[in-house]
Amino acid sequence: MTIAAIATYPGHAALGTIRVSGPGTLDIISRFVVAPDLKPIPFSNQPRHSFFAKFMDANVLVDEVVAVYFKGPHSYTGEDSAEITFHGNPILLKSALRLLVESGIRLAEPGEFTSRAFRNGRLDLTRAESVKRLIEAKSEYELSAARAIYGGELSRRMSILRSAMIGLKAETEAEVDFSTEDLTFQSREERRARVMGLIAELDSLLARGSATGRIREGISIAIVGVPNAGKSSLLNRLLGYDRAIVTEVAGTTRDTLSEELQIAGIPVRLVDTAGIRETNDIVEREGVRRSQRELEESTLVIHVIDGSRESYASIVESDRDNVIHVINKADRLHPGANPGSAIQVSCLTGAGMDHVEEAIRDRVLERPESRDPILLEERHRFHLLAMKATLTKIMELWQQNAPDEITALEIDDVIDHIGSITGRISNEEILGRIFSTFCVGK
Repeated sequence: MTIAAIATYPGHAALGTIRVSGPGTLDIISRFVVAPDLKPIPFSNQPRHSFFAKFMDANVLVDEVVAVYFKGPHSYTGEDSAEITFHGNPILLKSALRLLVESGIRLAEPGEFTSRAFRNGRLDLTRAESVKRLIEAKSEYELSAARAIYGGELSRRMSILRSAMIGLKAETEAEVDFSTEDLTFQSREERRARVMGLIAELDSLLARGSATGRIREGISIAIVGVPNAGKSSLLNRLLGYDRAIVTEVAGTTRDTLSEELQIAGIPVRLVDTAGIRETNDIVEREGVRRSQRELEESTLVIHVIDGSRESYASIVESDRDNVIHVINKADRLHPGANPGSAIQVSCLTGAGMDHVEEAIRDRVLERPESRDPILLEERHRFHLLAMKATLTKIMELWQQNAPDEITALEIDDVIDHIGSITGRISNEEILGRIFSTFCVGK
C-alpha cells in the first residue's frame, strides 16, 4: 500500500514537504506533478533528481513545488518514494495531502516510514529508533549521543559480540560432538578470559549510556557566594541577557532563580542563590536556607568570590570536589585579595567568562564515559544487563565444571538478547510499540 504524510514540522514555515512511499508512488506523483509547461516529467528516467514543477488538481494550480522521485531500494524506506516540497503554509499542505489521499493513497501511521525502512533492511532496529532521538535532541550533547547510535556504533558492537558468541558456541558444541576425537580445544581459562573481555565491553557501554542519560537531563549548577559578590551578574553573563536583578545593595536576591541553557553544548540548569551570611531578616534568612540547600544538592557549584574586597573566609568547605571557584571584579582587584587558583573574571566587562564555561565543560566531562556519549534506550539497557548476567553465569558454570550442553544453552540466550537489540526478532508487539512513538512524517 502507498502511504503519504506531511514530513515537516507543523505550523507556518518557508517550506513544507509531503513524503510518499509505496508501489504506487510513481503513478501518483506523475498524475499531480508536471513540468512548468504542463508536460510530463521523466521521473523514472531521472530518479533522485530535483525537478521544479507544478502541483496540479486537474487544471487548477495548487502550488509550485520541487519534487524528487526515489526508486526503491535506493530510498529511505527501501521502496519507491517521493518528496514534494511546497510553500510551508499548513492549509496548502493539508489540501495537497487530501488530494493524494482521494487518489487512493493511505495516510501514514506514526513511524510508518521508518518502520518500512527497518522491515526492508535499510536500517536495523537500533538505527531506526535513533531517528526519533535525532529529531527530538534538545542539546548538542544529546544530538551527538543520538548520532552515535544512528551512525551504527551500537549495531557494530552487537555484531562483534554476536560473532564472538557464535564462535564460542561453535567451539563448545564441537567439544561435545567430538569429545572422543584427538582434537585440541581452547582451555576453560582462555575462554574465561574471552568472556571477561566481553563483560568489560558491556560494562563500558552501560557506563557510557548511564553518564549520557544523566547529562542529557541537565546538570544542575548552583551559583553561591556572599552577598554582592556578583552571583546574579555571573548568571546574566552566562545567559547572555539580564535575567536577574543586579544592584549595589547587598542581599538583592532573596530567593533562588533558575534558568536552563547550553554551555559548550551541554544542557545545564543554572541556579542563582541568595548571598550566604548571618542575618536577622526573616525573609533573607529563608533565602540563605534555600541557598545552602542548593549548595548541598547541585551537581556542580560555582563559588563566586568578591575580588574587590580583602580576602575573607570561604563559605564553601575546602574538601568539596565539585566546586569551581570564581573571583569576580578582577578589573578592580583589591590588593589584599588572594585569587589563588580561582578563575578571574569581570562580570562588568565579560573578561574570563570563556574560562568559566571551559571549567564547567571539563568538570561535566571529566570522566571518560562522559566524553564519548551514546544514547541507550531503556530496552537496550535491559538486554545489555541480561547479557552481562548470562555471561557471568557462563563463567560460574565453567567453574562448577557443568556440562557443555548447559553452557551452549546460555550462549543461545545471549545471542537472542543481541537479536532483540538489533531487530533480529519477530515480535510484532514490540516493533509496534517502538514505532508508535514516532511522528507521522517519519
